[in-house]
Amino acid sequence: MNKLIAPLVISLMLSSVNKAHAAQEFRVKDGDTVTVKISSRELTRITVDGEGRLDKVWGASGVLEINPDKENGEIFVRPLRSAPTAFSFFVRDDLGATYTIVAKQHDIPSETVLLKTASPRKNIGRGSEYRSTPYIERVKRLMKGMALGEDVPGYTFEDAEKKVPLWAETNITLRRVYTGYDLLSEIYTLENISDKEMVFNEREFLDFGDNVKAVALEQLSLAKGETTFIYVVRQSLEAK
Repeated sequence: MNKLIAPLVISLMLSSVNKAHAAQEFRVKDGDTVTVKISSRELTRITVDGEGRLDKVWGASGVLEINPDKENGEIFVRPLRSAPTAFSFFVRDDLGATYTIVAKQHDIPSETVLLKTASPRKNIGRGSEYRSTPYIERVKRLMKGMALGEDVPGYTFEDAEKKVPLWAETNITLRRVYTGYDLLSEIYTLENISDKEMVFNEREFLDFGDNVKAVALEQLSLAKGETTFIYVVRQSLEAK
């Protein structure tokens, strides 16, 4: 009798251990909310299935310690002592999908939360083909796509309308932001509001914010009231 019980007990113990360390898996699509268990004292890993990456976390100020793993595109989080038992925050993946995470604290060991996108992922800029493309060539492709108003493979974009006070004689407005794996680019409109012609040099815009890698102007001279486009490529903060 004892010979039968012992293997059964060992089997149950192993099953319990495996269950304790199994990842919490959630099939998600853009805008979904998931409720997860996180350890109140140890790190919890949040990651995206397969080739996916997390590229932004927000709404966690004052409740979470966040340790990003930029190389693998995942985050490790731990509640601060002041955090409530349950709280929520947002994460965004590299395809631009945003998910709401409702976290509930438990006195448990470290956990892994795995987000599995409902639709098949396309290889849009993290595979060997993308990485093998020379840096300058990627910048040129990005510039060309922006200038032609085309979708740029490997990038998501958001339209914007934000005034940038640079010179009193101009109106500069941010119109669109492209976000990729290691590059971020922006399209601005530049309007001459002075009473005379203005002539620009693209070098003037190399200090136009942080991490500028390339600048292109559609026109270098503008008569009174004329408008042109500025295309700016920056190194993404996540890639530094």
